[in-house]
Amino acid sequence: MAKQKSGSKLKKALLTILIVLVALVALVFIGARIYFRAPVTSYYKASEKAFVIPGLMDGMVPQGFDIVEGEGIYLIGGYQKDHSTSRIYRVEKSSGKSNGYVVMGDENGQGIAPHAGGLAVYGDYLFVAGDEDTSVNVYRLSDVLNAESGAVLTKAYTFKTAINVAFLCFTDEGLIVGEFYRDPNYMTDESHWITGVSGVENRALAYFYAYDDGEGSLCGVSQIPSAIYSLPDLVQGMAIKDGKMWISQSYGTAKSVISCYDISDSASVVMNDKVPASEGVSTPVYVLGSNNMISSFEAAPMAEEIIFVDGKLLIMCESASLKYFFGNLTGGRYCYATDVTKVG
Repeated sequence: MAKQKSGSKLKKALLTILIVLVALVALVFIGARIYFRAPVTSYYKASEKAFVIPGLMDGMVPQGFDIVEGEGIYLIGGYQKDHSTSRIYRVEKSSGKSNGYVVMGDENGQGIAPHAGGLAVYGDYLFVAGDEDTSVNVYRLSDVLNAESGAVLTKAYTFKTAINVAFLCFTDEGLIVGEFYRDPNYMTDESHWITGVSGVENRALAYFYAYDDGEGSLCGVSQIPSAIYSLPDLVQGMAIKDGKMWISQSYGTAKSVISCYDISDSASVVMNDKVPASEGVSTPVYVLGSNNMISSFEAAPMAEEIIFVDGKLLIMCESASLKYFFGNLTGGRYCYATDVTKVG
């Protein structure tokens, strides 16, 4: 009898410990959701889940994001947590289902592992940020869409720029590529530091390349920038809608900030000789600041590239990747579509 009582007490003790552990896990989960979601409640109220971000459990850290409008396919690019070759996933807009991925490759079809901070579709091509080598890798869109899952892409062209490309987007007029600044680990050249009429010094640049089929162009885009944008810190993505510039700013577990600027404001333009677009040419610089900011709102941490689809702003985050994981506790594994008229 004594042994039976002792065994019964042990089982009760183990059950109690298990219940306590389950309760602690539940508290951590609830606490994490409150910590990350409560400060941006208005963002979630104005948003709906568009699709599950693919590749998260395969080690992909989401960065770039765009849509192939005619095909109804989202393209999501990023680097791998283990630094193996970087991937581009394909997601059906209608169903939200992933139909596999392709691997980024060089001009010889050998896999490469760029940070792949941004990607954007134009015509028959997909442009992917080349990061620290001041270039953009260009792939044939047909290869991206039709290759078997796991196939390595062969780079078609290299679009050279004047900055380390962290993100990019296409507008009605051309291509914009931008860099990322954060002190002390992501510094930019001091010639990129510009103070506008608001009195605040911006320390990052974005270059604009107009559409052009003439000599010296590449894939229908001029390789000589005709305008420069002076950007604030921590810009991860950009989208242009109705003549307004939207940017996403984020780093770490802090709340992301999504801001909209009027880039047509002539008072925001300075002629700057420190960062000429080409030798001997003075280029207009549009400085983003409080004087031309239209609106701003806070969103979930780690916002990356942003795009407008069907009138809503889709925001790609990396928080639910295996590298960070906390987004799995807060709904971060979804790409959200936000009605920007209902948040602010």
